[in-house]
Amino acid sequence: MTVDEVIKLLESDGWRQTNNDESCRQYKHDSKTKIVTLSGQLDTLMPKAVLRSLLRHVQLNEGT
Repeated sequence: MTVDEVIKLLESDGWRQTNNDESCRQYKHDSKTKIVTLSGQLDTLMPKAVLRSLLRHVQLNEGT
């Protein structure tokens, strides 16, 4: 899964971008207290271990 696909997945779950600079993007959810930080270019593949950790952190399933 690429960084762009992860962003689309987060946005479809209600996460919104709060910060955007050259090195990272931060996402926040209105009903969840955590903040997610993504780095990398949009077409970069995200390592599976990082993806699993991120999805667990934001309480989503990979098949969602």
